[in-house]
This record gives sequence, structure tokens and C-alpha cells, in this order.
Amino acid sequence: MENPLKILIVDDNAVNLTLLERLLRNENAEIYTALDGNEAVEHCLKHDFALILLDVQMPDMDGYATARAIKEMEKCRLIPIIFLTAIYKDPTYARMGYEAGAVDFLTQPIDPATLRGKVGVFIELKRQKDLLEREISQRIKTEQALRIAEEKYRNIFERAVEGIFRTTLDGRMEEVNPALARIFGYDSPEEAITHVNAGSIFVDREDRQRYIESLMREKSLNDYELRIRRKDGSLIWISESCRLFEENGEFYIEGVVEDITHRKLCELELQEKATVDALTGISNRYLFFDRLTKSIANAGRYGEKLALLFIDLNDFKKVNDQYGHHTGDMLLERVASRLNSRIRSSDTLARLGGDEFCVLLERPGSVESIARVAEDFIACLSEPFKFDGVTCAVGASIGISLYPEHAAIAEELVKRADEAMYRVKEEQGREFCFFSKCS
Repeated sequence: MENPLKILIVDDNAVNLTLLERLLRNENAEIYTALDGNEAVEHCLKHDFALILLDVQMPDMDGYATARAIKEMEKCRLIPIIFLTAIYKDPTYARMGYEAGAVDFLTQPIDPATLRGKVGVFIELKRQKDLLEREISQRIKTEQALRIAEEKYRNIFERAVEGIFRTTLDGRMEEVNPALARIFGYDSPEEAITHVNAGSIFVDREDRQRYIESLMREKSLNDYELRIRRKDGSLIWISESCRLFEENGEFYIEGVVEDITHRKLCELELQEKATVDALTGISNRYLFFDRLTKSIANAGRYGEKLALLFIDLNDFKKVNDQYGHHTGDMLLERVASRLNSRIRSSDTLARLGGDEFCVLLERPGSVESIARVAEDFIACLSEPFKFDGVTCAVGASIGISLYPEHAAIAEELVKRADEAMYRVKEEQGREFCFFSKCS
């Protein structure tokens, strides 16, 4: 029977050591533990480990220093090290880890399934490595042993469920596994290598430029999200982890790709639902205040003006009472559509709630031009709405506030416009007014 493979766990916290040891007790491996870097180095001098799980944050001799000390020993140079850390997502710490000799990271708190999965892979690789070394020793590194070794590692490449690639810096594909070919929409790796240039699959050239600049700067990227175009022209989202390296005087990129389209679309849908009014399809209250705050900051920085028009429908309650809420909702949709057709692309229309709308005018010009915009809104909303056999006649009251004359923060600017709108409703025959003129 083969001797069990050995795993070394290094952590200055005894509770963590006990927990990790329990999680790995069924991995058919002999577990060794160390409370600091020096003890870990001593273990490495005496044993041949299949894997080292190494805590980054330890006193005196931290994980990076411990990893470098272990890698300096010839017999330990190829031992895979997985860092246990809570700071892996920071690119600086990730790069430090790879430079110190890490092959992977596990983020604390440790997920048991992820831990066992990763440890199982490296244990199996060590088992295959030991087997391969025995075969080579037995056959004196014959050509047959080399073919067997190549085939084993090629199988890992071919059977991987994630896309694996190697390209030149200018995007020429050199190696592609079947999974990556499928992600890109091709029938075979050979077809993908022939037709795909990594630079041309980007939807936006600026995305490609940012990707290369980040890679040149960081040397490696983790979970980098990209939108690319497949063979059939459809767009998908991918997550890529890769590294840049030099070989024989030329730079290459190699890495792993995962199709995250479903997850990304769900994220974008949730984001849209959080910022778009579900009934009318225009900006909701949250998005409006976000844009208003940013516009105020920009206007203050560059000495520009803003105008805010608070619009309230005059007879909306009568429509609801006479025809029901369904008709009222349909009316609000059409009101939003009319208003939206009369604003510039630089302006923002939002529904704040009920029958209240707001329009933010960027660089609005003179008071007279703002008044003309208000008059246009009132005119378009005064025309009857006809749908589903119903004719609805509603008007609008509009209050207007200006930045910076009336307020310098978003909430106050909306409040001033709202106050002006209520003054319009109180005064017979008035349709709109500016805040200062209504006081």
C-alpha cells in the first residue's frame, strides 16, 4: 500500500489549525501542522509535502517570508503553496503572493467545499507526479515515458471545464482548449486558433486597451470581467484570470476563462430594477437624486447653472377615481413618454412617485429659455390622452428652482421646486413659476 501523501498547515492560531486539520482528515493524507514560519521550514527539511496551506498574516515571519524561505530549498522548490488570506482580492497582495511562490489563494473564512476541492486537485497532481517519476525512473526516461507524461497533462488541458488559452501580446492565439473554443462559439480548438484574434473579439477597442494596460501594469489579472463577441456575433460576458510572461524575448498571455453571461445579466437586471421606474421606464427617485448630486458637484466645479422643474399633474386623481388605477397607470406611462420626447439627451427625466415628475436641465441658458421649456411641457400635457376608448384631459403645474441661486444641495433644490409648484396650484390661472418669484 502506498504511503499517504503529506500536507503541511501553517497558522499561528491553534484553533485554525485544528479546524483545518478536521476538514482535511478524510483526504487520505497525513497532516502536519506548524505554528510559525520557522517551524514550517524545519518540517520542510524533513518531509516531502504534496501541498502547503500557509497563513499570510503571522507575527515575526509572515506568510510571504515563509514561502520564500521554503522555495529557496531545492527539494521544496516545486511544492505548491496555497495562501490562506482575507486580502487576496487586493491586486497588490495577490501579486506579492504569486511572487513569493503561491499557486492559489483561499479567502478566509474558509469555505469547506472549496478547500477540499482545491486540496483534492493538488493531492491528485502530487500522486500523479510521484507515479510519473517512478515510471520515468523505471524506464530510464524513455520516449514512451515522456509520451505518457505528455498525454496525462494534455488530458488535463483537454478535459478542463474552463477555457484555457495562450496568446501573444498582440492577440494571436497559440493554444486553445475545447472548452474555450465552445465559449467563443467554435466547433474545435483548431478553428478557434485559425479565426480568433484575442484583440478583435472585444466589443469595444477601449476595453481591449484598458485590459492590456492593466495587464502590463499588474502582470496578472484575477476575475477580470470582459464583454466579447462570439463567432455568431452574439455578445457574452467572461471572467478571466491570466498572467503576462516573457519567453524567448517575446511576451505571452496565458490564463483561464469562464462564461459568466447568466450571472452578469442577472446583476445588470437587478441594477436596472433598482434605478428605473418600473411603470414608466424612466429614472426613479433614487437614480434622479444620484444624478442631481453629481450634476451639482460638476456645476459647482465649473461654475455652471442647473434648473430643476417639479411637475405635478392637475387632474390625475379624477382619472383614477373615474376610470380606475389601471387607466391611471397607463396615463402615467404616456405622460412620461411625452415629457421624454421633449428633453435633450443631456437632461434627466424622473418619476419621483405618484403623479410627480422632475426634469433636470443641464446648462439651461437664460430664465426665458427655462420658461419656454416649462411652457412646452404644459402644452404637451394639456393635449388630451386617448387610449383604450378613454379620453383623459389633464394639465400640469410646474415649480422651478435654480442652482446655485435657490439651493446648493440636491434635497433643498427639489424642496424649493416643490414649494414653487404648490404656490402655482394655490394661485388661479398660473401654470408655472420660479421659486424666488413665488415667495
